[in-house]
Amino acid sequence: MPGHAGDTWLRPGAIITGGEIAEVPARVARFLREEARRRIEVLVARHTATLGVTSRRLLLKDTRSRWGSCAPDGTLAFSWRLVMAPGWVLDYVVAHEVAHLRELNHSPRFWDTLQQLTPNREAAVAWLKENGPALLRVG
Repeated sequence: MPGHAGDTWLRPGAIITGGEIAEVPARVARFLREEARRRIEVLVARHTATLGVTSRRLLLKDTRSRWGSCAPDGTLAFSWRLVMAPGWVLDYVVAHEVAHLRELNHSPRFWDTLQQLTPNREAAVAWLKENGPALLRVG
């Protein structure tokens, strides 16, 4: 629950925010980015622990062509818009990029590694193909 008039929080099916009406778009955008970081950090920690790998840093981006990426130096980057996807879809994208910390390719070993982290690959890819464009319209 919020403690100040300008706080923003989630309720089932809604984002609630206070403050001046002119500040609402910026306040909601900031909230979504902070929530995305919070959720993604938890998933990265879980998946890196499972694989025994480490990431260098985590970036949130305003990308329109990729949901996530893994750089050769171990930097993981994700679209903040993933926070609006179902949790199992977000989990898949994070697992996909964490798997690249072990295999920086899409070889059979990569797909085997990803399978260790999440069983939702096919459903998540289908969900993103169907619903991703709607996420990209936000912001």
